[in-house]
Amino acid sequence: MRSEAEERLSSTVKRRKPHWALFAVAAVVVIFVYVYTQKDSPGPVQTADTAPLKLDPPPAAVVLPPAPDIPVHVAEPESLPEEATKPEALTLEQSDQALRLALADAGTSNLLMTTLAADNLVQRCAGVVDGLSQGHVPYKALPIKRPAGKFSIVSIDKQSYMDPTSYQRYDAYAAAIADLNTDTLVSAFNIFRPLLEQAYAGLGYPADEFDNALIRSLDRILVTPELHEPLAVKRKESVYLYVDSRFESLSGVQKLLLRMGPDNIVRIKSQAMALRQALLRAEPG
Repeated sequence: MRSEAEERLSSTVKRRKPHWALFAVAAVVVIFVYVYTQKDSPGPVQTADTAPLKLDPPPAAVVLPPAPDIPVHVAEPESLPEEATKPEALTLEQSDQALRLALADAGTSNLLMTTLAADNLVQRCAGVVDGLSQGHVPYKALPIKRPAGKFSIVSIDKQSYMDPTSYQRYDAYAAAIADLNTDTLVSAFNIFRPLLEQAYAGLGYPADEFDNALIRSLDRILVTPELHEPLAVKRKESVYLYVDSRFESLSGVQKLLLRMGPDNIVRIKSQAMALRQALLRAEPG
């Protein structure tokens, strides 16, 4: 359940009943979270002769603001593909193909196509949003392959830093996210929302709090630090940890997002902000 710091902006907001239809943001959230789910194993170590760069201190821990409600918009029937079954006639078990059709124009990347080829898309999305909203990494819900190549470090004056060339492993994921059509995602979310809320309720939460969890998921991405200096790391068994405890104390999702590099973070945060704004618009765009 939500902590006190994440209570609704107004306790007087009247709960709305789910309308007919649901899903959409499944694809974008699945891809968002997947790129944060890689536990990096030690790879090649390179040695540099240059002096170590000093890290700027990360910002103080950010407490997420209360997650607002996403306005309810009843999608017009003409917004559905002709061959799609109307969502009110669907069950969770029957919804995959309808969701694929609704998201057919959401993007062109192979990563999106791979995501949509999975089964139980609504349930996967609910699990991903639940984990991401809490800062956890929902490994089992993600159908996409790990990035090619290995995590590598560079040694400067006996201190290990993340090798910036490792960031390139995530370029395709950031590009796939940047390519997503926000309007298509929001339209599909408005259409399939009741089924997604139903799947979220199946995890033990109030159904009508799914929209708040979704906004919190995007907010966690948006408050991730953007650091252009190399990040110092230390090896512990088979993985690397951040030397600076302020980085290591970030949520699992945020720590892994940092490993994508500042340029990819900027691209992902830009798309997260666009999606957040589109979801919260009073009227559909």
